[in-house]
Amino acid sequence: MLAMKTPLGLWLVVAASAACAKKADGTIGQADAQFAGDALAAEIEDGATGFGPVASQGAANPSCVTLSGNTADTDGDSIPDAATLTFNCSTTEAGHTGTITGTEMVTDPKPTMPSWDFTATADLHFALTAPSGGSITHDRTGTIVGAQQGTTFSLARTLDATTTIQASPTSTGVSIDETNAWTITYAPTVTWMPGAVVVGGTVSATGSWSVTMGSNAADATLATTSPLTFTPSCATRVTGGTLTATYEGGGHMNTLTVAWTGCGARTVTYAAR
Repeated sequence: MLAMKTPLGLWLVVAASAACAKKADGTIGQADAQFAGDALAAEIEDGATGFGPVASQGAANPSCVTLSGNTADTDGDSIPDAATLTFNCSTTEAGHTGTITGTEMVTDPKPTMPSWDFTATADLHFALTAPSGGSITHDRTGTIVGAQQGTTFSLARTLDATTTIQASPTSTGVSIDETNAWTITYAPTVTWMPGAVVVGGTVSATGSWSVTMGSNAADATLATTSPLTFTPSCATRVTGGTLTATYEGGGHMNTLTVAWTGCGARTVTYAAR
């Protein structure tokens, strides 16, 4: 249910801008906007990749995920009855090396009824290294609850995440801390059954998102102002739509807007009023 698919090059470019001057009042502002917006977008994309077979998610090669405990899937919906997923995954692409380690404990509260219902407790660790030596580490802990209401499916994510980015092995690096307390909802355009390959549709996110970068912070409310296009053929799933994060600070009402324009293509804008 968790994956890290953000391009390393994008993070390293943003890291350089994030090290620039900060607003003196301690509010996430223009200098932090690109990095903070990209961090939020990465979490939304990660949430979108969570829809699909549960027992092997988070890795390009499902064989690197080991199940233990009660690994039975009595109702065949891809959700183990009560198992621990242990990740020990690595992949290399274009000289970039990524790893995922850690565990998720997954419980199916309706083990005899096929449905998108489960609770997962995550303790996962991601690392991505570039040929230049630049790197990203990302640690994420918390809970994810899956629920189904008719033909819509949701993931309620309550997660703490810390991302550290270094443009080079000798650089100081940039750290961002996030607390996610939001729900992402998937509305497929055709019938989808839990455990099957996902189909096209839309996703939306609502809830709260808190972010801290150095001495600057924001406690934001999320709104999906234009439904996010869900495209299964895209690795990050989201290919269109708009999301806003709105928060008070520095005497202003601040807004970060993330707009997706294609697979792996998005823009971040900041406004204060």
